[in-house]
Parts: sequence; structure tokens; C-alpha cells
Amino acid sequence: MTRVISVVSGKGGVGKTTVTSNLGTALSRQGEDVLIIDGNFSGANLAQHFGLGFSEVTFNDVLNGDAYITQAVSKHPEGVSIIPASVLEFSSNAEQLKHSLVEFLGDKDFVFIDAAAGIGEEVEAAIEASDEVLLVSEPELPALTNCLGAKKLAEELDREVLGLVVNGVKDEKSEVSLEDAEDLMETDIIGKVPDHKHVRESIALRKPVVAHKPQSKASLAIKDVAHRMKGNEPPERGLTVRLKSNLHDLNPF
Repeated sequence: MTRVISVVSGKGGVGKTTVTSNLGTALSRQGEDVLIIDGNFSGANLAQHFGLGFSEVTFNDVLNGDAYITQAVSKHPEGVSIIPASVLEFSSNAEQLKHSLVEFLGDKDFVFIDAAAGIGEEVEAAIEASDEVLLVSEPELPALTNCLGAKKLAEELDREVLGLVVNGVKDEKSEVSLEDAEDLMETDIIGKVPDHKHVRESIALRKPVVAHKPQSKASLAIKDVAHRMKGNEPPERGLTVRLKSNLHDLNPF
């Protein structure tokens, strides 16, 4: 059965699309059939994270009734399927999102909808089109507060909240602790993704970090989230793997 999951943050700039693109890639590398949809019509950038150019057919065309959903799908070399939104068209009939998905769900294990920031109509449409919701936030109080608003919206729409991925963790004293974040959000933290130059580097290279630097701490953290999404415990990593990961993150190249 296909799982349709909207990824929401409540605030822009917290790395929601980075988490979505890498989580989808990690699941694909684990043998899952994954589709990622750019549901951010006012700030579409999913395609850029995968190095895709401008698409002749986008999700905007599908929602506006000008194309079938199968016409908008691009297959990335990493195995994940992607439906980009247009960076030139800032509006679409978001109410058609769920209807458009129905005909395409049968052969997918996971469908991720990379929602817009905030809690507006686009986000509400993404949540309504999904069965489950994944929250993403940085460990800062403004980001967590806005993310809490997105969580409340998901609960009002009677969608299951899978948990929170805390992204861009620097382990600085100014950050909200994971314990406090969990108490504030009243949900489990299912991932802690460290901030690292390899993540920023992968965005510049337009390649998911789990493919660009698969042994980095950020990549391992995202792979752990992928395992948890499937209901599995992440694999135990021995001292050798941990040392290699530390050395990998120290490598400037």
C-alpha cells in the first residue's frame, strides 16, 4: 500500500526540501519505489536539488488540467521519481492535488509531497492529499513555534503525525535542546541531522548529500530516518564506521 506523506515545516529556510530530497533518495537506495512531488507552488525548488532543468510539463500543468500526472514525472539516476513544480508559475489549483494522485499511487511505496512553508492554503492542500505528515524544523524557537502551528493544522485535518526531524543541528548552547523541542512539539524526534558543509556543498552541486557523501554524519542521520519511516530500527554502526564518518566529515574534498 502506498504511503502518502506531506513534509511540512511551518517556516521557510529550515531545510525541508533538503530533508525531503535526501530522505526520498535514501529510501530509494534501500529498495523502495519513491515519488517526490513539489507541492510548493509559490517557491518551487525541488528540481534544483536534483539537478533537473526546466521541465516542459510540471505539476502545475497537472493541477490545472492541462496534463496527466504521468507526463510530469522525471526519473532521477538515483532511482527516485520526481514531479517538479514550475518556478515561473506561482499559482495552481491546489484543491486538485489529492484527485490527481489517485490514478498514480498503485505502484509506489512512498509518495512525498514537499509542501510550501507556513500554514496557508498550499500547505493545507498538501496535508489533505496525504495520509501522514512529517515535520521538519531547525532547533530554534521561532522555527519550532511555527512548526507547532503546522502540526496543529495536521491534527485538525486528522492526519497522523510521524514525528519531527530536527535539521541543521550545530550543537550550540543557543539551540533549543532536543528534549525541550520534543516537549514543545509533543511528538517524537525521529531524526537529528547535523549542519555540515557537505550538505551545503551537495545543494550547490544539485545532488543529494546521501549520494554525494554517503558516509557523512548528515547522510547517516537521514538514512536512520529512512529506516524509522519503514518501522525498523537503524542498523548498529561499529567503531570503524563511526571513525570513517568522522574522518569523512573532516575531509574538505
